[in-house]
Amino acid sequence: MKENEFKLKGFFIIGLLIIASFSAAFIFFPISAGEFTYEIDNFSSYDDLLLFLKDNYNNYSDWNYYEDGRVFSISKTGAPESTNSNTVDGGSTDYSETNIQVEGVDEPDIVKTDGSYIYVLANSKLYIIKAYPSNDVRILSEISFSDDIYASNFFINEDRLVVFCSSYDYYYEYYVDYWWGGSSSTIIYIYDIADKTNPELCKDIEIDGWYFDSRMIDEYVYVIVSEYSYEIYNVIDDNESLIIPKITINNESRDILANDIYYVDIPEKIDLMTHVLAINIFNDEFSQKSFLLSDSQNMYVSKNNIYITSLKYHRPFYMLESNSNENTETTIIHKISINKGEISYNAQGEVPGHILNQFSMDEYKNFFRITTTVGYVWSSDIQSSSSVYILDENLEKISEIEGIAPGEQIYSARFMGEKLYLVTFKKIDPFFTIDLSDPYNPEILGKLKIPGYSDYLHPYDENHIIGIGKDTVEALEDEEEWRNLDFAWYQGIKIALFDVSDFDNPKEVSKIIIGDRGTDSPALHDHKAFLFDKNKELLVIPVTLYEIDDEIKEKYDNNTGSVYGEYTFQGAFVYHLSVEKGFQLEGRITHMDDDDYFKSGFYPNYDLSIMRSLYIDDILYTISNKMIKMNNLDDISEIKSVNLE
Repeated sequence: MKENEFKLKGFFIIGLLIIASFSAAFIFFPISAGEFTYEIDNFSSYDDLLLFLKDNYNNYSDWNYYEDGRVFSISKTGAPESTNSNTVDGGSTDYSETNIQVEGVDEPDIVKTDGSYIYVLANSKLYIIKAYPSNDVRILSEISFSDDIYASNFFINEDRLVVFCSSYDYYYEYYVDYWWGGSSSTIIYIYDIADKTNPELCKDIEIDGWYFDSRMIDEYVYVIVSEYSYEIYNVIDDNESLIIPKITINNESRDILANDIYYVDIPEKIDLMTHVLAINIFNDEFSQKSFLLSDSQNMYVSKNNIYITSLKYHRPFYMLESNSNENTETTIIHKISINKGEISYNAQGEVPGHILNQFSMDEYKNFFRITTTVGYVWSSDIQSSSSVYILDENLEKISEIEGIAPGEQIYSARFMGEKLYLVTFKKIDPFFTIDLSDPYNPEILGKLKIPGYSDYLHPYDENHIIGIGKDTVEALEDEEEWRNLDFAWYQGIKIALFDVSDFDNPKEVSKIIIGDRGTDSPALHDHKAFLFDKNKELLVIPVTLYEIDDEIKEKYDNNTGSVYGEYTFQGAFVYHLSVEKGFQLEGRITHMDDDDYFKSGFYPNYDLSIMRSLYIDDILYTISNKMIKMNNLDDISEIKSVNLE
């Protein structure tokens, strides 16, 4: 290593890389002419891979976009250490599970329970906690991760614990100009936890690239890892090099085979190599295939297929005429079939616009449905509007509804069988009910306009939908003139219950507003923080509460739309929710005392901020980085707490 290189660690560097990756997504690359087959193929040799990446580099780079061809060292660590004590037994069959999108397709999280134990990822450790019965709660063991390993989330499946980690190694060097360089790798640790007091590492898998996401179906875990193409093919001063991605299993390393790397012959810039791993967590069965894709931005997984989307820009905004209706962006959809560990690229399709998140996609009876928005409400160059597209099993478009809510954009979507619920927003919340029973003729049947919007939609039952988002108030006339915008001010959290039994005429039958401007919740952007159980009539969300006192309201004559409240509380809001009675606040739970609030200032203490909640029998457990607290569901009275150190 050269003397003018030095290693930089920490989340600051990671954050810079993330920002850079988002910025790179908005760079415009022209499409060159040529003949393309649009078919999937694999490479017969590394020379073929090198030639493909070289052509891609020459066709789509107007400057020396790729970095120097040095191989950067990956930060290697030994297996995480575990500490243990005590023995365990017993369990409950009545407990909450991770809030997931597709039944039978589990999603990783930072907190899980199996009715006997709670597993928590916090403080660079994974804690295994005896949770049932509640009078005997205690930490049984801890798995520690080193400073240069970042543990993201995990799965639990019977006596297997699967933890997903990332390792980063970054350097800063002066070469012609300053630039960041380095590499990343994904590490998967699989533990045998039959003895909860003594977790045993039974397999570790490391692969080049950063951890993107994962799903678990029965005994198979499917992992998506992404790696920039410039980390594989590097050019500087006309010197090129090919760095073959590696997989290491239990310290045995091998290069990814050329014929396990696939590409789709299409005219677009290739940003990423996406590795798809299928791991049987109970034996040695393992498979992997890699795909050269334009990008990986969102993912939806059914029981049979993985759908990965990427965004392609046709023209940058600055090249458009004012108020143009030209479509500048396309969502590319890659369909990868999975079946008991087998992986195969199935099809590719594309639709106009960009998607919001995984809930913008759905698979139903071999049809793929997707909602997109073209343009952005803040752009004066192109008017935004939203669409629904239905594609067949080959990702060929068969029908669409376009031009939904001109001037607005999608804030949430939820597919439920033959129905779609869609929320768009700019100043008010149009809640759409869309009939998808005839995939060749989808139809908007209902529309409800109400103040505010929903970031997340959750089924209450087949006739009712819960929406959680923000309340809003329209900006005053002088505020609109000042900003030269027609807009509304976000306020506190809004949770609403919609009656969709008359699908043509949806109604908001109950709502609750929490706090004032500034109030926030992880449940607005992470569905796993949303706890709901219809049978228990239980709804729990973590909330950071900001409130405006009466003096300020009087000062502004109650026109406080743009005024932020003061931080007053962080914790879980516990509601009783029923169709008959609506939302009833049962109580609030916090992990902070008065001194913590005093010291926090404008922001809450992160380590004591509740991020997740779950129940086992009639006990509600709330979890922060430093504590697990137990409260009785009947009256929210505190039972016990356990500190996580």
